Amino acid sequence: MNRISAMFRKLRITPKVFLLTFLCFELLTLVTAYSFNQHSSEILIKSQMDYARQAVQKSNRYLDSNLQNIRTALSSIVNDSRLKTGDYKQLETWMSVNLLYLSPNLSNVHLISNQDVLASSSSHSWDLFDDPVIQQLLASPLVDSKWVGPYHSTVSGYTLTYVTPVDLMNGSRGILLADVNLERLYYTLFPDEVQDVSENLIILDKELRPVIGKEPYIHYDYVQKIYHLTGFDPFILRSSWGQKEFMNPQADDSLIMTRGYNTILKWQLVVIMNKSELLAPLKQSISDSIQLALISFLLALGLSLFVTVIISSPIKRMTKYVQKVGEGDLDSQLAIKTEDEIGYLAMHFNVMTKKIGQLLSDLKYSEEQKKLSDFRALHAQIKPHFLYNTLNTISMLGRRGDMEKMDTLISALSNQLHYALDNSPDPVKMREELIAIENYVELMKIRYPNKCEFEFDIDPLSLEYKLPKFILQPIVENAIFHGIVPKDAGGTVYIGTMVNQGDWEILIEDNGVGMEKETLQELVDKLEQREKVVNRVKHIGIVNVHERFQLMFGSEYQLTIDSHPQIGTKIWIKLPKERAGSVETSSFN
Repeated sequence: MNRISAMFRKLRITPKVFLLTFLCFELLTLVTAYSFNQHSSEILIKSQMDYARQAVQKSNRYLDSNLQNIRTALSSIVNDSRLKTGDYKQLETWMSVNLLYLSPNLSNVHLISNQDVLASSSSHSWDLFDDPVIQQLLASPLVDSKWVGPYHSTVSGYTLTYVTPVDLMNGSRGILLADVNLERLYYTLFPDEVQDVSENLIILDKELRPVIGKEPYIHYDYVQKIYHLTGFDPFILRSSWGQKEFMNPQADDSLIMTRGYNTILKWQLVVIMNKSELLAPLKQSISDSIQLALISFLLALGLSLFVTVIISSPIKRMTKYVQKVGEGDLDSQLAIKTEDEIGYLAMHFNVMTKKIGQLLSDLKYSEEQKKLSDFRALHAQIKPHFLYNTLNTISMLGRRGDMEKMDTLISALSNQLHYALDNSPDPVKMREELIAIENYVELMKIRYPNKCEFEFDIDPLSLEYKLPKFILQPIVENAIFHGIVPKDAGGTVYIGTMVNQGDWEILIEDNGVGMEKETLQELVDKLEQREKVVNRVKHIGIVNVHERFQLMFGSEYQLTIDSHPQIGTKIWIKLPKERAGSVETSSFN
């Protein structure tokens, strides 16, 4: 000990300070790593439990929404006039075409009576009566609508069926069945990207029998075509709890289970998290950190004294500065004023970063001004066109002396102009754009009474996504003036949205006069800029809308047009998701 003390006293001040600082830092690192591990484990478990509660609630709400949508869809079919007239072939065609629109999780819809299939969306509906479940339904009279299953159907696979009685043309009774694709519904409730080895969702019926799930807690028996619980003792599900941690003697680990109840089907939704697997990455990270700390201690103790005093100190400062520059901080200056090669390099590096910062600032300002100018120019291109058409309508009402409608029209125009003439180029929420469309629809209903109808089918999740301002009205205007108005019998303009996994879509459809193949091709060429089309394509608003979407979203945006003469025109717009705050209450929900 005396020899060590004597050697320490002989050291100069620089190695003494470095050695003491280094030892204190290493000790602090080990203590901090241990404390961090304990604290991080608690925070990780708590956050995952909170996430599991939110996931169960969200999945349950979405399950309720899907079930309600299926009920609503079947109610619309029950009240369909084709059932009363006995036009089952046309009803079958309509069901096949509109199956996804009725509900995205439907497999098939069938209309049966006695032992006959009157209409079905399936191409092999004759196998329906091979199912014991269907035979049991036909054996006893059906009084009220109900859910049947889950079971394995020869037509729709593993399914849950909503059954409702219907009155047919000749006074006889029939049954309308909607088969739900349970696997598709499951992955909608709990997508693959949110599942990993530490968490899983299983669904149980009111008898605690598994409905659907994934390994390792659910196993599908391909012989019996049913699911079995595996990997834990199912007895723990019989007690009453919302969220709890259980010891799993089968695998000698802990399971954190979170449970929710579905009031429609009396099902249970259970999210299972394996605590050991959940903490495994954290434990591995701490283990690696300790090994790294020990290795760094041994190496640094032998080399750091010499390297730090002579070379490492200015190099470390320069490295930190280079890292800051790489992260975008071009305003700081490297404070090395030695007259050696390192000082010379630091001086010129400071000059270079200052010039780069100025160039980047100028370039950013120039690009922002150019994009803002282009966007405003395209926005302004729409306004005179819209204002001209609306003022023409007001003039017509004035000549007819219809002051009440004229007053309504001016009020709607005032709201529309307040929205349209705002020079802000910022994107707006879908709900704001739909309110502007409602004002425009009011204008068109007055101008063309009993000639043009409007239908909306808006996915509530899409209301908070962003898009360019005043973007839908030009498309709706084209649908009215070039599609519905020229048609003697009038028609309907449909506006709908749908949210997908990675993007969302807008559909604007009319059943007007449509376009000839040549006219449609000219419009597509104009949009793709394959050739210059002059004074032949009437739908100029579509071109403007296309350019504004490209300015905002670039290659992530897609526009597709389909049109047929005397049938109508469909326009699909696919956009990336860009939310605008929290969801609010709206008439479109």
